[in-house]
Amino acid sequence: VLVGQLNKIIEPQKATLVIFTARQQMHAVLKELDESLKPLVIMQDDYSKQMLVKRHCEKIDAGKGSIIFGLASLTEGIDLPGNYLSHVIMAKLPFTVPSDPVEAALNEWLTDLGRNPFWEISVPDAAIRLKQACGRLLRSEEDKGRITLLDKRILTKSYGKAMLDALPDFQRVIG
Repeated sequence: VLVGQLNKIIEPQKATLVIFTARQQMHAVLKELDESLKPLVIMQDDYSKQMLVKRHCEKIDAGKGSIIFGLASLTEGIDLPGNYLSHVIMAKLPFTVPSDPVEAALNEWLTDLGRNPFWEISVPDAAIRLKQACGRLLRSEEDKGRITLLDKRILTKSYGKAMLDALPDFQRVIG
C-alpha cells in the first residue's frame, strides 16, 4: 500500500525527502518502488548526512530530481533550503519505541502513578518530530512545498488532532 502511494505522489523532477520510522520498511519500499524512481533515490544508509545532502543538492543543481530515503534522524540536522526540497513525505507518525531502559523505567513509573505515558511522553515527542520534519521543508519565509503524511492515524485517532494542532497553520488537504 505504501509503495503504491509513493509511486503516485512522488514527482520525479522535484526534490523529495521520504521519512521512514523503520530501516527495514525503508529498504523494503525501495525494492518495490517504481523502476523509474529508483535511480533518483539516495538512501541514508549509504552515506553520511553530509554526503547525502551534498549528493542530493548536486542532482538538483544539475536540473534532475532527487529523492532522499531516510529515517527519523533526518528530521533534524539537515538544511535543504529553497528548491533543494519541495516535498516531505512521512510514511508513519514518528512514534519512538520505548526500548531505552531509562525511558521504559519512566513509563513504568508514570503508569504506577496512574498517569498515561503515551499521552505524556509519546504523543508530545512524536508531535515535536513531526514539527521538525515540517521544518526541513520551510527554512525561510520564501520556501514553499508540500508535506504528506501517509499515516491515517492522524485522522482516526484522538491524538491525531493534538498533533495537527501543534503544527503551523498550513493549508490542509485531506484525501
